[in-house]
Amino acid sequence: MSSPKKKSKKPAKPKASPAPIPTETGVIKQGTIAKFMRKRTQLVGFETGLNKHTQYSIEFLDNAIDALESWWWKTKRRPRLQDHLDSKVVEDVRTKLEEGQFDTIAFSKQLERNIRAGKEVDTLTRRKETIEERITEFRKFLAPLRPLLTKREPLVVIELKEIQMPDLVPIDDEDGFKVYEFTCFDTGVGMVPSDLEKYGIYLASSKSEKLRQTRGSQGFGAPSAFSDAQNTTGKPIFTVSKRFTSDEATVTNFYTTTANTKDHVGGPIDLDLPFHHGTFIKLFYLNIQYRRGYADIYNEMASLLNAHVTIIFIDPYGKVHIYPRRVNAFPEEPKYAQPHPASIRIGEFQDLLRETRESDLRGFLTKAFCRLSSNRAKKIVGNASKDLRRRHLDDLKMSTPTDTLSKTEVELLYRSFSSEDYIAPPTDTVVPVGEEVFEQTIKLAYNLDFTTAVTRTPTSGKGLSFAV
Repeated sequence: MSSPKKKSKKPAKPKASPAPIPTETGVIKQGTIAKFMRKRTQLVGFETGLNKHTQYSIEFLDNAIDALESWWWKTKRRPRLQDHLDSKVVEDVRTKLEEGQFDTIAFSKQLERNIRAGKEVDTLTRRKETIEERITEFRKFLAPLRPLLTKREPLVVIELKEIQMPDLVPIDDEDGFKVYEFTCFDTGVGMVPSDLEKYGIYLASSKSEKLRQTRGSQGFGAPSAFSDAQNTTGKPIFTVSKRFTSDEATVTNFYTTTANTKDHVGGPIDLDLPFHHGTFIKLFYLNIQYRRGYADIYNEMASLLNAHVTIIFIDPYGKVHIYPRRVNAFPEEPKYAQPHPASIRIGEFQDLLRETRESDLRGFLTKAFCRLSSNRAKKIVGNASKDLRRRHLDDLKMSTPTDTLSKTEVELLYRSFSSEDYIAPPTDTVVPVGEEVFEQTIKLAYNLDFTTAVTRTPTSGKGLSFAV
């Protein structure tokens, strides 16, 4: 009997590799603060409307007065100031400034009427200016201010003009939009070239890392103003700045970008220009027509609280408002402040604990806050330890490392910390205008028969000291 034949095995076909399962990519992308804020300048006040004119004054006047105070506190060669600015000098400067002024709003309205009446008007496209031409304009701008510059007067000048850019906005625009030329000049501390390069970049600030009484600190105001100016007109920002220790000024014409950098279209170049120190800024923005009672009132009110500087505001009507310096001394330089424990919230407490350079609780509590002594710190740690023992947890000690605390330990430590009563913040971190100075300023400004001022005891909010 023959054996059955074995079936020959066919070679197996190679198996196809399984198709790769596509990996789904995420959809969340990280943007830049500059790109975010470029489209949202209204979040910091640059929204179309009458208040937008005021917002430009707020941002740059605050920066200018900070720069003036910084110069006064840093310089070793302070000028000898009279008790108040000489009225003859004021009138001399006023006369010189008024010579080149005209009512830009009336001129604009006349052009509108002529266009609607079918009359021919000169609507030539505004020619692009070179940096050399802008420097020439800057020299002309300084000429009427010479009596103040030679005396090294603490000075801020803000000028606002309505101008025509028919290639950008029709003169008879149905929505009523107008182009404004905004100029700010101060005789403050000035910027070194490296700081000028960062100026206008979001979150670039000399004052945001420490707590100190200043007007501007976060690095949002000027960058948002520059963004609004570029968003609405597409024109670059022109700046001139001269450090008080420098012989030359740095001139630059630039755009800021959504990458939070600068795109220079002119400069930076260093030049010898006829002023001692300070900063000059010129930009253009779009808004509805200017009206009295907004930016002009803000500048007037600011002059009452800053009687140690001379403020000049030239409005689009061509009117020159001069608010002369009324005292001969600047406020004392405020000291850097530590957070006051009375108004620290749990999240802020956690952040401070996370970021501290102190290795133990003793160092953290006594050095991260003002008005918190070693004895008070010991009491805080002791009370937190009592709560921990009730939960059958280990005590805290003054020597406990700050980076070993559990969530529960931090919460109980904060509960003990926040339940304490603390004395008021130190007064050397808050420098109010002063009752005597404020009364004198009000009397000189308005020729009143009677005035009085009261300063409240310093207190704190969100960890910051303040006084009213």
